Amino acid sequence: MRIQIGLLFSLTGTTSLTEKGQCDAARFAIEEYNRASCQVEAVIADIGSDPRKGAQAAEKLARQGVRIFVGCYTSTCRQAILPVLEAYHCLLVYPTLYEGKECHPNVIYTGELPNQQIHTLLDYMTSHYGKRVYCIGTDYYYPRETHRQVHSFLTQRNGMVVKEHYVPFGHQHFHDVLSDIAEEQPDAVFSTLVGKSIAPFYRDFHRMAAPRKKIPIFSPITKETELAAIGTPYRAGHYSSASYFQSLPGEDNKAFIATFQRFLGEKRPISSVMYNTYLGTKLILESLLDTKSISHRDIVKQIKGRTFPTVCGPMALDTSDRHLSRPVKIGKSLPNGQFEIVWDSKRSISPAPFLTDTKLPGALPETVLNGWSRISDEALIVATMDGLIVYMSEQASALTQLSPGQTVAKNNWADLSSRYEVTCSEQAPYLFYLLKAKARATPTVQLASPAASFGRVRTSHPGYQAELNVARLAAESQANVLILGETGTGKEVLAEAIHRESERRHGPFLAINAASLPRDLIASELFGFVDGAFTGAKKGGAIGKFEAANNGTIFLDEIGDMPLDLQAVLLRVIESRKIVRLGDTKERAINVRIIAATNRNLLQAVANGDTFRADLFYRLNVLSITIPPLRERSEDIRQLAQQFLHDLCALYGNGPHLIEKAAWNALLDYQWPGNVRELRNVVERAFLLAKRAGEPIRPEHLPSQIREDVPLPSASPFSLKKLEQKVIEEALQKSPNVEAAAQMLGIARSTLYRKIKEGTKKLPENPAAKEP
Repeated sequence: MRIQIGLLFSLTGTTSLTEKGQCDAARFAIEEYNRASCQVEAVIADIGSDPRKGAQAAEKLARQGVRIFVGCYTSTCRQAILPVLEAYHCLLVYPTLYEGKECHPNVIYTGELPNQQIHTLLDYMTSHYGKRVYCIGTDYYYPRETHRQVHSFLTQRNGMVVKEHYVPFGHQHFHDVLSDIAEEQPDAVFSTLVGKSIAPFYRDFHRMAAPRKKIPIFSPITKETELAAIGTPYRAGHYSSASYFQSLPGEDNKAFIATFQRFLGEKRPISSVMYNTYLGTKLILESLLDTKSISHRDIVKQIKGRTFPTVCGPMALDTSDRHLSRPVKIGKSLPNGQFEIVWDSKRSISPAPFLTDTKLPGALPETVLNGWSRISDEALIVATMDGLIVYMSEQASALTQLSPGQTVAKNNWADLSSRYEVTCSEQAPYLFYLLKAKARATPTVQLASPAASFGRVRTSHPGYQAELNVARLAAESQANVLILGETGTGKEVLAEAIHRESERRHGPFLAINAASLPRDLIASELFGFVDGAFTGAKKGGAIGKFEAANNGTIFLDEIGDMPLDLQAVLLRVIESRKIVRLGDTKERAINVRIIAATNRNLLQAVANGDTFRADLFYRLNVLSITIPPLRERSEDIRQLAQQFLHDLCALYGNGPHLIEKAAWNALLDYQWPGNVRELRNVVERAFLLAKRAGEPIRPEHLPSQIREDVPLPSASPFSLKKLEQKVIEEALQKSPNVEAAAQMLGIARSTLYRKIKEGTKKLPENPAAKEP
């Protein structure tokens, strides 16, 4: 059996300092297995520290038949190739420490998580040095998310981040930052710098004028490879944390180092990310030998739950989220480029990728729960009081479509009761749910939640109600807001609601669509211009939208379509709270709250690195609100249509107040690609046609693409209604659950539930869930 494994590492670019060693570690693991008569070919792709190149390289190899990948360093690179993994059913071993909040079915994570590495490092820092911390990092997702956790950790311990600073990839000049650190005099510096920025920062930090006290640097990233680049005498006296350090005692580690360095042909330092890469590659190769399969499902199934020895101590791949349970150590850097172990967990720390609070009010005994689940047939789900799933037994994972880290609304727990026998026990701060499959479960209609309102926005959809809670928080703060959602979902309506509920309600609310402005007029529209600034400029000049919105709110719609050069200007405005009119040099202070919106995936655009600036994204994305598309919240269609009818009657003085049942069915069955905007236009069209005819709104008043699916009455045994029932029954037979059946039929899940209740007398029993 000849197997190809794709190695996706940056052999060039800003993070190549670290990733070259990871690539060598993966090659070493493959070489070890090839010595045992295996036929594994390493196909190496240099992704150049560029997420876009990473995605392109992964897709090229996948088209050539490669189904297993090892690699990626930054989270943006990992996220960029996830669509490729899904499209070609591939598996990625991600061997790098990261921020958590992910559990992708096509990924095995062998790097440390924040609860294993960051929290232990911070605990040591605050216990030995103090609680005033200066944060510095490279400007991308991992450092910003990690620093958010540092903020949370320190706040809970009466500490503080005195200041945080971000620099671009590859930045090498730190005079201003170091002057800032000298002025702030923190107890410690927490660094999430990556790649080629690390060595110059540590060197300049050492050269900095001696402060009143020695300030150590704590970094989850800086390991033996980076210390070698930093050099003597700049590298001593700082701290890092990981499962593996090259200085670990033991004959097994000495043998590993000697064999690896013989393979390399030199005595090169070995870091934790290199060992995590070696370990992950080794796990995959062992599974390939056992399963004789390159299916990512077969590989994960064979590995998960296994405990295996390592030079760091025993590790195990968690059964539910594909992260490693592992021991962790803290090391203090020495002048020789190695680490002295100053703290050891002495035991494995279970992975908690979705842990957002650094101080949970009571540890969850997962060892006991896992042991219990092996001797019981009952499925167990453990959730916090607000519905966040923190544990699921293997039986629960097999029985439901839920996963750890998912937040389940209260009414959805009730929906579980309709499909399973559920016993709930409250042991604060957790809720324990025992589930058993019913002998024969019949899907039922999920009752809509009570409607929640925020300004002009009203919804019965639990997910949107949760987003409105964030909107209420936004109204109470001065933070920038980013609203995400498809075209027509009502982003401007929500933005104005935030403004009207905020302290700025008496100031102006100005909305601008960045996509509709001509490129050469955007700057003058936003920032104004002076007399003679450009050909055809209005005499005397004019103020821009930012000045016009002073003491109020400016809404920037379709921010993702703003040109890159204007993004840089907008970033400066956000940071300085000042604008400069076109053709002028004078800075003018402004007091404006920015709410931005887009229908694009900005995180993907940032990862691609060519259409949206990462620094601007993180400035705007302080509070993020996602509006679900209308097809996912069909429970809102009725109240929205009724509201539109009410508004139209008020506008025209009279008209139809009723919508006939057949027309309602058509409205509820339609997928609404244009969302709320399309619904409003359809209702207005139907209102005017029905008003002229002097009758209620009927199917014939609706556009053809909506009414064409409305079943016609028929006495024939071969009516469309019976045909519809037959199609639904066949879809349910072929699908593992109702949601999958709805996708197969091309209708919303709530629509399928209604059709089951109204039209199907006897529902065929669903087969056991099967993999797609």
